[in-house]
Amino acid sequence: MLWNLYAACFDLVVGLAPYQDMLDEVVAALDLRPGMRVLDAGCGTGALEARLAERPPGVEVVAVDASPAMLARARRRSWSVSPRFVCGDIDDFLANQKGRFDRVVSVNVLWALAEPRRTIERMADCLVQGGRMVHTTPRWRFRFDVIVARHLRRARGVRAFLRALGLLPALAVAGVINLALVLQVLATAWRDRSRWQADGLAHLFSRPGLGPVAIRPTYAGQGYLVTCDKTAAPLV
Repeated sequence: MLWNLYAACFDLVVGLAPYQDMLDEVVAALDLRPGMRVLDAGCGTGALEARLAERPPGVEVVAVDASPAMLARARRRSWSVSPRFVCGDIDDFLANQKGRFDRVVSVNVLWALAEPRRTIERMADCLVQGGRMVHTTPRWRFRFDVIVARHLRRARGVRAFLRALGLLPALAVAGVINLALVLQVLATAWRDRSRWQADGLAHLFSRPGLGPVAIRPTYAGQGYLVTCDKTAAPLV
């Protein structure tokens, strides 16, 4: 499974400055308050959960991922309050979670979904009224070199710059695996680029019961940050 292979170098990608900036934007958009329940759909190695470690008191985080290798790395992190990690298909998990979460979040997961519209509908169903979804996803013609260049420009001092340069071979491997994963998706959805384009994303999230969809650039301009709320209108 390519995702298990990707797990070996995924934390190098997570450590890039633009990725960390993106996580900051995600946390801000979640607007967490005490007592909320949060679902991270496709948590990977737990990078977002690490950011949420200083979350308001009483916030419960459930983190789901289909890759055992990703979750193994997530569980090995040091946790003061450990999230609940679940290994399994996100669609299967969502099927029995109606109205259980205040927030649903995913970081660069939408592009990899087998049927994004179906999964988004299930995510909406698992939200309480007034709940919110926050997602990031790469744009079409995503340029990994822009991410790496931005990271190198942010390196402070000669040592930090040389350390960043030393990561390039491993990041190249990560890029190749990521490309293979994208090609795997495109093999079955070549003509449907909605998940990689702002207009297409707006259409995917347009359904009764979801508030206005806000979409803006993130990840050094190489991705989109999508937010929308569940309104009081009944879902159909």
